Amino acid sequence: MVRDERQRLNGRIVELEAERRALRQQVEETEDQAWELREATERQASILQALGDVVIRRDMSGTVLYISPAATELFTSETMPRLGQPLSLPLADTRDSTGTTAGDVAFGDIMLMTRQGPRWFSRLDVTVRDGTRDTPLVQTLLRDVTERRIMEEELLAARNSAETASEAKSRFLATVSHEIRTPLNGILGMASLLRDTRLTPEQAAYADALTSSGETLLLLIDELLDFSRAEAGRLLLHPAPAALAPLCEQVVELLAPRAQAKGLEVSLTLAPDVPEQVTVDASRLRQILFNLAGNGVKFTETGGVSVDIAIEHGPSGTGVLAISVADTGIGFAPEDSARMFGEFEQVDHGPARRYGGTGLGLAIVQRLITLMQGGIAAEGTPGQGARFLVRLPVPEAPAAARKWPVLTNRRIAVVSSGRVEASALARHLGAHGAQLQQLLPGDPDMAESLAVADLVFLDHASVSDGAAWLAGARAAGCKSPAIVLITPTERERLERLRMAGFAAYLIRPVRSQTLERTVNAVLMGQGDASLAGDASASSASWDGMGSTARSSDPGAEPDHLKLAEANRLAPSRPLRLLLAEDNDINRLLGEALLRKLGHETLLATDGTEAVKAARSGEFDAILMDLHMPGLDGFGAIAAIRAEEKSRGASPVPVLIVTADVMPAARERAEGLGVLGYLTKPLSQAAVADALRQLTLRI
Repeated sequence: MVRDERQRLNGRIVELEAERRALRQQVEETEDQAWELREATERQASILQALGDVVIRRDMSGTVLYISPAATELFTSETMPRLGQPLSLPLADTRDSTGTTAGDVAFGDIMLMTRQGPRWFSRLDVTVRDGTRDTPLVQTLLRDVTERRIMEEELLAARNSAETASEAKSRFLATVSHEIRTPLNGILGMASLLRDTRLTPEQAAYADALTSSGETLLLLIDELLDFSRAEAGRLLLHPAPAALAPLCEQVVELLAPRAQAKGLEVSLTLAPDVPEQVTVDASRLRQILFNLAGNGVKFTETGGVSVDIAIEHGPSGTGVLAISVADTGIGFAPEDSARMFGEFEQVDHGPARRYGGTGLGLAIVQRLITLMQGGIAAEGTPGQGARFLVRLPVPEAPAAARKWPVLTNRRIAVVSSGRVEASALARHLGAHGAQLQQLLPGDPDMAESLAVADLVFLDHASVSDGAAWLAGARAAGCKSPAIVLITPTERERLERLRMAGFAAYLIRPVRSQTLERTVNAVLMGQGDASLAGDASASSASWDGMGSTARSSDPGAEPDHLKLAEANRLAPSRPLRLLLAEDNDINRLLGEALLRKLGHETLLATDGTEAVKAARSGEFDAILMDLHMPGLDGFGAIAAIRAEEKSRGASPVPVLIVTADVMPAARERAEGLGVLGYLTKPLSQAAVADALRQLTLRI
């Protein structure tokens, strides 16, 4: 028994020793874990201390269980959270009344009173688990964000200041535009009326100079307004199907007088596969072309400007309109290509620059093209001209190339010393199947080339006497029909050119439809017998030559063209109109213009008089200025409509006639149900067209 008991005791001793070793190992592991935990806690505390963040833990009832050491440096003794007590932070009123909340996380900025005074803190409340008791706790993290809040407030103040300045600038431009347009309407309007009176050549030149200066001023005002809208992001697009050829031709024709006055050429070429209609904002595309081509005319002294329109295949069956505007002007260095699209930048910048303008044209063009989701690039060489390439996406794909059957394999000679229009004409005719040969006057192979040609084009500006040149060509064996290209100022020579044997004439710049009709008629042998005239396009026709103007003004239009224009502006019936205008000169101008168009006009000097006149009289329409002393145009229209409604009368059509071109004014006027919106300076044609549309609706 003693032996058995001793064995049991020895076994127990062995077990106790094993347990002791196990417990010792556990103690060592626990000590290691405690040391690691203490080190992690100290490391976390040091990090939080370095960051300056405050950590507060509380149970779900709000009782504070833990406060990081950083709190002692933050809170005063009165505001210091206390262990075992509910958390109560003295929060000031915050700019953001509510923070963001997502699940069990709340976040927001708060203001606390600290030892350094009021400070902004970012407060993050998140639910965590107590690792020892496995119970939920709420941990609050406070981080000082005073500098960030100050920066945000400064940025907000700067933004508000910028917005206020932008609004002030827009109001300033709107006011200045209105105040300039009002007298400018009188200047241009009176100049137009003056030009219709009997003037000496010297007086006519002065009137033309007055009109040109006024139009230049108007262009500068429009550029400033467009730039202001672009800066404010208020440029809007209104894409719609538009006939591309007439749109581009109008731009070229508007620039032609200025170019020809400088001895320059200006041309337009459309590729045969360009669709007749493309979906674009026609007015903005016209503005882009006018700015680019107008710049070419301004910076070119010899040669000219060419506009080429093509279309390329785009993605998903769409197209890309490719526009090239090239000139032979002063050009620019390659490193200046990006600078030119900046605001108030010009090629010849500096105090000695020769060319005027605001330097906003290309900046506006770039913004419009970007708004159209297109792109623009510039190429140039100093002294050798510049080229601008525009690519605009359009819904239409390239169309089937349209050919002129009459041109297939026809040999056509173009005789010209010009570098622009003759080349454009050759490209255009060549694209439709003709075999083109460009010749310089005096070319040694001239007689041989003319002898085999089916059709000859002569640029009259390239020879001293077109009639004598044709006589010499006939004597040398040229039997083919000939078409002469002239400028509007050379109309007085048409009778002599017709007598010399030219089959037809074309006024430069040439319209594509006029060119097609003329070439078809001449090559089909109808020559000077059946070429229909096209007064609006200065077409090829000898009809009406007997009445060609012999005015002292070499650029005067033929009498039959003046008669056609007069007939176009003549009203279908006289209208009884009420004109409300506070400016004396514009009131005089409006009365004279309406009387000239054949209408009876009653005048009102402000909105109150307009309301009284509308109440007592019967009018076909009311022409209302918007900005007048006392009762303005908006108030007058509203009062007239209320009066009509009370009497059960039909509303009188109202046309707005104003110098206010801001979109807000137009939208407000449209909201009142006006029939039209005419902006000053007024043109006789615009007023006549508006009244004609009115006549069709009443």
